[in-house]
Amino acid sequence: MSSDGPIYRTTNYPHPQQQQSSQFYQPTTPSPQSQASNAHGGDYTVPNPQSHNGFFSPQTAFYGSSNQATSSIEFLSNNPFLNVGFNVVEQGMKDMTDKTINMLPNQMKKSLSSIKYYFAVDQTYVIKKLCLILFPFRPRNWSIGYNADEPVPPRVDTNAPDYYIPLMSAITYVLVAGLVLGIQNRFTPEQLGMHATSVLIWNIIEILILCITFYIFNIQSKLRILDLIAYCGYKYVGMITALSSYLITDSLFIYRLTLLYISISLSYFLVKCLRLQILPDIGGSQPYNTNGNTRRIYLLLFVVLLQPLFIWYLTQHLIIP
Repeated sequence: MSSDGPIYRTTNYPHPQQQQSSQFYQPTTPSPQSQASNAHGGDYTVPNPQSHNGFFSPQTAFYGSSNQATSSIEFLSNNPFLNVGFNVVEQGMKDMTDKTINMLPNQMKKSLSSIKYYFAVDQTYVIKKLCLILFPFRPRNWSIGYNADEPVPPRVDTNAPDYYIPLMSAITYVLVAGLVLGIQNRFTPEQLGMHATSVLIWNIIEILILCITFYIFNIQSKLRILDLIAYCGYKYVGMITALSSYLITDSLFIYRLTLLYISISLSYFLVKCLRLQILPDIGGSQPYNTNGNTRRIYLLLFVVLLQPLFIWYLTQHLIIP
């Protein structure tokens, strides 16, 4: 061959078995130098899995052992100075609360302490009171029991007013209203807040109307404002019943029939409960006045007839869009 011809060079390629064996990881015993630094040259040291009683988690690689947190908690709990500081803060908050309560008027302090009375209920009372609201037509004694000139707690006397049923029924009404709107494909998350706000606002408006009516009629009775709030809150039980009848039957006729029954039963219940507190005692403990008695009867009818009106107004927009 001439010198101008192509020149071929040999290249040494690795053997297929050598190339395949190099692709697999071959474990080796780590040397102390390899444990001192990682592969990227950092100061991070991979902890030994067996150095933590046989348990290893990624959290221990960054946060260390849990013994440090345990020792810190023990230090805080056994520190006498820290316990003294907590006691001082607790005593200061208690003194501040007592001073704030003492600064309130006596009537307000009495009202705050008497609110506990309206939540003194149990399961038996709740069941009996719900049955009494929905089915009040059975003859019974409607007077409230007293113990040393103080009314007995609701759990002792079913005729006593409470706040548990009005509060729970108002919350349930908001949820049932959202369910009714959801079935009709009209529900939005804002509807729950709107209905909860409307419940609060209409309760305030109703109580203000009744208080102004009592003041205009110049009527003195045993009925307190706190009792009036409780009696006005029982209408939500009827509202839940009316909406539930529509959910079960999907019938506007059944809803209106249930609404009519609830209006009659609630009105009868309120007449029986409030007449002993608004109307004068004809037996002789209070002076009987014909004009005053007429005003009391009108006031009683106004309070009773106002409840079905609110029931219809707060439920009909949910049924009829």
